[in-house]
Amino acid sequence: MSQILQVFYSLFSALIVSTAIPNEMLPFGSPFLGLFALVPFYIAIQNSKSYKEAFLLSFLHGFTIHLLSSFWLGNFQGYSFFTLGASDIGTGFVEAFMSFFFYFPILFKNKSASLEEFSEKTTLGLAFRPLWFASLYTAWEWVKSTEFLAYPWGTLSMTAFRWPLITQIADITGPYGITFLYAFFSATFAEGLTILPRINKSKQLFAAYRSTVLACVSLLAIASLYGIYEYTIQREPVKTLNAVLVQQNSDPLISSEIENIENSQRLSEEKINEFKENGKDCDLVVWSEAVLSKRFPAALRYYEHIPVTEPLVSFIQRQKTPFIIGAPVTLSLEKRQFGNSAILINKDGEYKGSYQKMHLVPFAELIPGSQYALVRRIIKKMAGFSYGWTPGKKVVLFDIPISTPAKDNSSFDIVTMDENAEKQDSVLISTPICFDDTAAEVCRAQFLCGSEMFMNITNDAWSNTKSAEIQHFVVAHYRAIEYRTTLARSTNAGYTVVINPAGKILNSLPLFEQTALAAEIPVYKRQMTIYAILGNWLPKISLLLAAIYILRTVYKKRKESSETSVFNDGNN
Repeated sequence: MSQILQVFYSLFSALIVSTAIPNEMLPFGSPFLGLFALVPFYIAIQNSKSYKEAFLLSFLHGFTIHLLSSFWLGNFQGYSFFTLGASDIGTGFVEAFMSFFFYFPILFKNKSASLEEFSEKTTLGLAFRPLWFASLYTAWEWVKSTEFLAYPWGTLSMTAFRWPLITQIADITGPYGITFLYAFFSATFAEGLTILPRINKSKQLFAAYRSTVLACVSLLAIASLYGIYEYTIQREPVKTLNAVLVQQNSDPLISSEIENIENSQRLSEEKINEFKENGKDCDLVVWSEAVLSKRFPAALRYYEHIPVTEPLVSFIQRQKTPFIIGAPVTLSLEKRQFGNSAILINKDGEYKGSYQKMHLVPFAELIPGSQYALVRRIIKKMAGFSYGWTPGKKVVLFDIPISTPAKDNSSFDIVTMDENAEKQDSVLISTPICFDDTAAEVCRAQFLCGSEMFMNITNDAWSNTKSAEIQHFVVAHYRAIEYRTTLARSTNAGYTVVINPAGKILNSLPLFEQTALAAEIPVYKRQMTIYAILGNWLPKISLLLAAIYILRTVYKKRKESSETSVFNDGNN
């Protein structure tokens, strides 16, 4: 196969993956295309003649997927050079590094093994190659989705949203189980194409391939059966949170703060009154990320007078409802450390505390070297501001009283020192901010600390594209399935939504419209899923087994070389 054709296969695969991921033409993507998306890439890798070729093909594959599916990163203010350019190159190189693993069995396959397989004396490679590829592609998506440079976009699991019976296994494997199934299907199908000219002439080869197909189909069938059970099971909520989710449809980084507050106040009051008209109390109002620009807690005095039409603090006191609002918080004025935060103001207008975003976007929110004046001047010139954010160091849960009595609180007892104190049911809410809800390690920590639901606040308005809003939601929706909990999102421009523990959309708002949602959010009894207990066990095991295989193969080859050398020396 010519190198030009191999490059075409790699790019064509990237195009299919990008088309299967939610995009401007297919808002929620195509799970069917996702199943076949890696077929050309698999063929290209299997026909590589050297590690250099595999490296190039993998780089082009990762680079192109990122560019085509996350092109909207170029709209992020003056940071597009980093958010799109640097991340694109970085993604390409990370997948190129993984090409060592993709290509390893091909690199170390000796000529006698190739001849035996071609002559159909052995068919072990036929079953091994698809499993190896699927396992390593799963590990690759995990590597790109974690740690400092984490970016869990452009993944195969994003293509599966419209097939919820498949996505239900996320409470066991996280999204990586879906990636493995899809990659295994693509690799099995591609393997069939490569042996097609010979398969009718050999019963042994046909039997081996049939076994591989049967294994692939069986895994998909088991996942589907499990999905049918989990998706259709009747889950009864034990609590209900009456919440107003405000979508003011503006980018707070460039729009007027006063106008944003006034619009948010108007929308909030409309929906609070909607609850009242239905004979219900509103338990919580949520405004999205970065609506307020002044730093708390000192800023509370400022908002006692602003806006002039009705100061924010006075408005909250008049509504007699607690508010969660996206705002900056001063962590250390002396060190110039500030947190991108969700703050809680109680019904009396008092600032009660905050949660700082833990998963910051590298080179946009988390700027290496920002403590140095030169770095700040460069960033100021490029992007208009000179300080990034300081990541949060701990989980914070907000205890929100609810007006609707809980249906089930028999699983725990409360011991109080004040017997006369009024007892009221409440919901423990965690507030992952923006990309936090795509960071499995953040949401897992919040869940294990006792969170009963995720309330995400997000500003993706700067993207100016519908695909960016839906992609973020699709990545985040796995958090609800993983922990079988409710996920609600209050966003600046979309996708404002409430989903249940099966990932079903219960309520939502249209994208890029100024509106709000009065939602009776169901809260379910917490359950410890396998994923909550073990975390990302599947890709870790995949890497471990791959490392063992590589070390064993290298040791075996060296031993064979040593024995051959001794034999030759003896003959001489």
